[in-house]
Amino acid sequence: MSDNKKASLGNRISYSIDNFMARGGLSIFLALLVLFVVAFLIMSGIRVVLALIFPDTTLPEITDNFWRTFIEIADAGNIGSDSDSNMIHKAAGVFSIVCGMVLFSGLVAFISNQFEEKIEDLRKGKSRVIETNHTLILGFRDRIIEIIRELVIANESEKDAAVVILAEEGKEVMDDFFNEHLTDRKSTRIITRSGTTSSIESLKKMGVESAKTIVILNGVSSSATLAHKSAADARVLKTIMAVVAASQQTEKFPPIVAELHIARNRKLAESVVPGSITTMDEDGILSRLLVQTSRTSGLSIVYSNLVGFEGNEVYFYRPKSGWGNLTFGEIQFRFNESVPLGFRQQDGKILLNPQKDFRPGDSDDAIMLAEDDSAIKFSGAAVAAVREYPVTNKKVQSGIERHLISGWNNKSPVIIAEYAKYISEGSEIDIIVPDPDENLMARFREIQKKHEKHKMRMLKADIHSPEVLEKLMPHKYDNVILLAAEGENAEEIDAETISVLMQLRQNFRAVEKSGQTVLTKIITEVMDSDNIELVLQTGVKDFLISNQFVSKIFAQVSQEPNVMKVYDDLFSPEGSEIYLKKVSVYFPDSPMQVTFADCAHAAQKRNEVCFGLRIIAQEREPDSNYGVHLIPTKTQNFTLNADDELIVLAEDES
Repeated sequence: MSDNKKASLGNRISYSIDNFMARGGLSIFLALLVLFVVAFLIMSGIRVVLALIFPDTTLPEITDNFWRTFIEIADAGNIGSDSDSNMIHKAAGVFSIVCGMVLFSGLVAFISNQFEEKIEDLRKGKSRVIETNHTLILGFRDRIIEIIRELVIANESEKDAAVVILAEEGKEVMDDFFNEHLTDRKSTRIITRSGTTSSIESLKKMGVESAKTIVILNGVSSSATLAHKSAADARVLKTIMAVVAASQQTEKFPPIVAELHIARNRKLAESVVPGSITTMDEDGILSRLLVQTSRTSGLSIVYSNLVGFEGNEVYFYRPKSGWGNLTFGEIQFRFNESVPLGFRQQDGKILLNPQKDFRPGDSDDAIMLAEDDSAIKFSGAAVAAVREYPVTNKKVQSGIERHLISGWNNKSPVIIAEYAKYISEGSEIDIIVPDPDENLMARFREIQKKHEKHKMRMLKADIHSPEVLEKLMPHKYDNVILLAAEGENAEEIDAETISVLMQLRQNFRAVEKSGQTVLTKIITEVMDSDNIELVLQTGVKDFLISNQFVSKIFAQVSQEPNVMKVYDDLFSPEGSEIYLKKVSVYFPDSPMQVTFADCAHAAQKRNEVCFGLRIIAQEREPDSNYGVHLIPTKTQNFTLNADDELIVLAEDES
């Protein structure tokens, strides 16, 4: 016979009680309630029996014993009701009060404990979120503050917007972080919860089914080792699968934006729910931008105005009555405070800077650049008249180039590959690294073999040394790119960058004192936007705020996933990119006064789209946006000199 069958009746009853009590607060409350009822019935019964044996003259009716028993159990202060009773009834009253004190003490303790547990649950962030049309962020990293800052700007027009964050960090830690770093939240509420991002139950508590969009942050930065990035990517993929599983009951799947480091993982993620998942490649984006900004001075300022929700941004627009068989060239002059860059066709294909005689279909969306969607107004006629200027055949000549890259990180191979797509055959790329190991040298030799048409060298030297700089002669290079070094935090990384910039400035000044002209452009990554002023003091004109830049794109894509397709085209050397070209290329008789419509018309003759200007005299004035003026009205007048620039979307820099 088994031990279960040998168990006594008492053991079985005890086991059943244990199971019942283990169910939680409701079971305990019901148990206390049952004990109270039982105690009341027992004490009432005793009082009735005593009243029959020893009549109590203070209670004319037998049933009055039930009421007196109840009030004495409920409140010890009611002992006075037995003051005129005989000793037997006084003793029964005392016993009722003792039972009541025990029972009510237990009930108060239970309620207090339940209240404390509820407060603790709220403190831990385990409670359910009841929101709709909210942005759900899964994970917690340093870039989250920049993402939420952008979302706060995007939600300004909404009366009540919510951003919900689910992460493994404690709720108190996250709340303290946001209270310290984000005091002005305008109309946006930030709701934090602690839990596992890949838990289906936790995701359902976060209202994943009713979310407007879902952002999944990677647990490690791009500077982490391959093993760490692989493990972090695996967690992101698991989270994506959990989101899909938790959202299966919804008719419309919420769009997901996920950060993944490894290319094969990005492809795998996008295949889970085709068309609903957009992946971000931090290294790829920054690498392409560093190359593009190194080749076009001022481009970093333009890009910083395009990404995110502050300044100008990309929208998709289609007039209700269709395009009326207009050409792209004609459509450009039907908007006064916005500029069409191309079209998103009905099949989803992105077409930037099409030929001016291209006629979009009525179902095609224009890719608009505007400060706000309210600025996009389609006019039935041209919004401005243009003057005709002679078309110049002047081209920007690109010959043999020399580029210096200081440092090596995960972006280096991509930067070299991007440079190889732009520069002429025979151009030089030198990389200076203090102490390259054999693995790095082997990897560099593989890159050399892929790009044999270009001259590439790995220089083993410390760029901090004045002697090294004097021998290296950085002023002989067209561009110097300073890659962010490895460090514990943004402040430490930027301190290293600024140190190198100071050495370069000192070297350039010495060269200029000798009578030589320094035309070298310095491009650097800045991790913390608070350090921009220090970077500018070193003479740098072009800089890229890495973390902020990617975070802004992240936030913008989370609200409109199709914007990523536009950025992919803009950041790619294939097709059309953004260039800043001298005014003399378009207007040979400069200086001259023109309207922005004249600039757009002159660019159109070269199959380009003009969407702004750069006034060189203002390039060091932060209050004038460093001379960059995007999307002026078509009738606005400018006095342009030969060295000023038009900001255009073009197929090449010539």
